[in-house]
Amino acid sequence: MIKMSGKINEEIISIPLKKLRKDSIVPQPSKLGDAGADARIIGFKKIIHENTKKELIEIDTDTYTLKPLERIGCPLGFSTAIPEGYYFKVVPRSGLALWDGLSIVNSPGTIDAGYRNEWMAIVVNLSNKEVTLKKGERICQIILSKMYHYKFIESNELPESDRGLGGFGSTGMR
Repeated sequence: MIKMSGKINEEIISIPLKKLRKDSIVPQPSKLGDAGADARIIGFKKIIHENTKKELIEIDTDTYTLKPLERIGCPLGFSTAIPEGYYFKVVPRSGLALWDGLSIVNSPGTIDAGYRNEWMAIVVNLSNKEVTLKKGERICQIILSKMYHYKFIESNELPESDRGLGGFGSTGMR
């Protein structure tokens, strides 16, 4: 039997959140200790490409059927004031990815501390069947992350590693 020790950092970071719509639902972790908080669909924004014009059009519907390889903006109904030194990642929910082939296009989506607009998940259907999305449905997870300041230092040589110059897939298929 393996005995686990160690605790989650007990520090609580307060994140101001503004509900932008009456029916918005504040994201919550499903279970105590979960890294991600589930965020829910509050609407749909269709992506329009006409000639050189690109825009998002709000669709007035409670459901949206996403065709294979189609993507849609799913507003989450809130904005935040993330403290400096932190950011959020918007990531897919594993069950939706496995069973329905849904993912977040720019995964992980990044919400920076200075962003004050409505959060939105850009959802894509990677399956070969249509998937119906519903308002109020859990669509993604949001994960708070600590930001580190860094810089790249140009170098003519890099330290050796066990992997060396092995490329993608060089550690084996499984």
